[in-house]
Amino acid sequence: MMEKIGWLSDSVLVTDSETDIFKVHSNFINLLRDAKEIRGVSSIFVPEFSSLFEELILKKKVDVHLVLKKEVQEKIDKEILKEIFSIKGSKFNLYILEENIKAAFTVTDYFFSIGFVRMDGTYDYSNDLISYSKKAIAWGYELFEYYVKLSKRVTSL
Repeated sequence: MMEKIGWLSDSVLVTDSETDIFKVHSNFINLLRDAKEIRGVSSIFVPEFSSLFEELILKKKVDVHLVLKKEVQEKIDKEILKEIFSIKGSKFNLYILEENIKAAFTVTDYFFSIGFVRMDGTYDYSNDLISYSKKAIAWGYELFEYYVKLSKRVTSL
């Protein structure tokens, strides 16, 4: 993966500002709403994501695969997860990763987004590296598959 890190060279850093402290978050949510396929790896929990993914998976029928840290999965609304798992033909796959992840990233059919953990160990919500290039998206899919191989698939609750 490190040999191909140059595939992210055309990425743009989206940063919050004093007057728009939710710029990164709002931009990311808007990007997800237009995705047809989502692959994500995360060690952070954002409460809004439960209802967003419920909408994307159940209503829009988006193909979603998530690799989450166990503590993140435990915070997701259990009723939403049960409903998603109960839908026949659902394109949802959930994987649990036991080891610590130092980033959160999402790759979709049209963009790649990655955020990192700061030196003090906290997640940097105020910056997001985004790319729309085919190479960056390919790199994101490879990185996602790497984490899937380290994870255990959840098939029901």
